[in-house]
Amino acid sequence: MAATPFIAFQGPTNLEGYARKRRPSEQPASIPKTFLDAMEVREQVFVLEQGVPLENEYDSDDARACHWVIYASVNTTTEPEETDTAGNIVKRQQSVTKSQPIGTIRLVPFPHTPHPDPGASYTLDPLESTSSEPPPYIVDRATTYHDGKEPYIKLGRIAVLKEFRGSGIAKILVNAAMTWVQQNPTYFNPSVEIMGMDKLGISSTDEIPVWQGLVCVHAQEQVTKAWARWGFQLDEGMGTWVEEGIHHVGMFQRLNIGNQGIVP
Repeated sequence: MAATPFIAFQGPTNLEGYARKRRPSEQPASIPKTFLDAMEVREQVFVLEQGVPLENEYDSDDARACHWVIYASVNTTTEPEETDTAGNIVKRQQSVTKSQPIGTIRLVPFPHTPHPDPGASYTLDPLESTSSEPPPYIVDRATTYHDGKEPYIKLGRIAVLKEFRGSGIAKILVNAAMTWVQQNPTYFNPSVEIMGMDKLGISSTDEIPVWQGLVCVHAQEQVTKAWARWGFQLDEGMGTWVEEGIHHVGMFQRLNIGNQGIVP
């Protein structure tokens, strides 16, 4: 029996020491529990259910991303009720309630590696940098909804345990991430003072990359209808590609953040 779910947030954090070939339960104590719970769900869905190799599930974007984990309070019977021959209770049922992670989603800030090539097949998640540094700022190829230059954030790694699907958990996760980023629209905007103009690939402060509400997902083809219900539109210009044997497409949505993303 499960009670009303609740959500935990994990912002960008140092994940040094995470061993990508080990299960979440085998990671060092220095790794935040919320992130380990996210990886536990991802292991169940992507690794055990969909066949993605365990070492390919974790990538360097995890450290710079925001993660949400949704939990359910699950009540499990440890000892059954006992009655005598007359039907009188001689021993009451014993149970324990635990918070179980049942779903997760992550939000990756810009910059990103180039859009995947249409028709290509990728393994070991080469779309994400394996370096400890984020990808460089680049001019990408233009697609239907992306001009190749505008900064965008990327939602992904959405996963819900099989026994909890069909109850709106995925929608709750998407809404949580979208609401948070609308309330924190400048969270990922870079600082020229900290990074320097060369690293940002700009020649003047007028060119500082600023997020203006554009959100992308690399969606598995089998769940595009769900993303469409959540407001995302298929980007035909991105084409179709294969990641870890699963067909993917690009989808975009622009959130209304007013003038909050405009540099004064």
